[in-house]
Amino acid sequence: MATIHTVLGEIDPSQAGITLTHEHIMYANPGCEYDHQTIYDVEEVATDVAAQLDQAADRNGIATMVDLTPIEVGRNPLLLKAVAEKTKVNIIGTTGFFPERIGIPYHFRKQEVGYLADFFLRDLTEGMAAANHRTDVKAGIIKIATGSSDGNEGQTPLQPNGLRVTPLETRIVRAAGRAQARTGCLINTHTEPSDYAVTNPGIEQLDLLESEGADPAKVLIGHAFVNPNLDQLTAICERGANLQIDHIGIPWRHDSAEEFDELLAKYVAELADRGYLSQLAFSYDRFFRHARGPVDQLEPEMLNELVSLDYLWDSFVPRLARYGFDVAALTTVLVDNPARLLAF
Repeated sequence: MATIHTVLGEIDPSQAGITLTHEHIMYANPGCEYDHQTIYDVEEVATDVAAQLDQAADRNGIATMVDLTPIEVGRNPLLLKAVAEKTKVNIIGTTGFFPERIGIPYHFRKQEVGYLADFFLRDLTEGMAAANHRTDVKAGIIKIATGSSDGNEGQTPLQPNGLRVTPLETRIVRAAGRAQARTGCLINTHTEPSDYAVTNPGIEQLDLLESEGADPAKVLIGHAFVNPNLDQLTAICERGANLQIDHIGIPWRHDSAEEFDELLAKYVAELADRGYLSQLAFSYDRFFRHARGPVDQLEPEMLNELVSLDYLWDSFVPRLARYGFDVAALTTVLVDNPARLLAF
């Protein structure tokens, strides 16, 4: 029987309820664990985040949240477990890496595909590794990230393999494909929005994943809506993969949330009309905390991540309704689709 693997154990898909598929309880840059200013109290952070989640559960019915934080940007399995023990919301942890330009620690850069696939499998089946110790907190999803850009939010340079995926990222993606083929676990992806102007990063990812036996029906392509192109989005759906509508309320690479959300709503409704409703998922990509403290106490560039957990219901859902997106469609995207995708 397929189950959803939370950090506190397995649950039946029927228990997942309204699910956000891409959030971050703690975000920090690689190497921050060695900085005096980024040491935090797990209990204090867990209490704060759990309170926010319980409020969201009471107001809007959020029942499950994927913490899609990969290993090198602040993932802390013991923090995830502590939050889960304090909140009524199910928490799902992640194994995987950030793009090469920012992530993939040197140790993993030296490993081959088989070693990396085994690493993913151990995180999923034994427990996620933490700094120099093992835990019994299992991951429930794999993350891949491609498109290292030019360092200035520009396009990723064309690689010798003809892709916008670096050779190192290619190795990671292939390993994730192997691990997914063996487990049936969902792969949730990061793509570089700028790259959609010169290629279809989602298709590049799918080509690599499927070459290792992965099932496209258990792949969720992220960030494809930041600079949406309907033909590219349709091509991903036609391959049998799924699309994550993320950054709802967060105007990443856009001047305003209102402008961006209008664009999102228009494309979501169009894809639903084309018959792809069962291949969509919603999320914010919100940071709950940064290792240096609460997000609202940091420099301004962090503030756009502090979108309210009410925003989807208070602002985005009414916008979708104007395009004919009804309650039944919303339930499909927020409840039915994530439950199917996350179960393995």
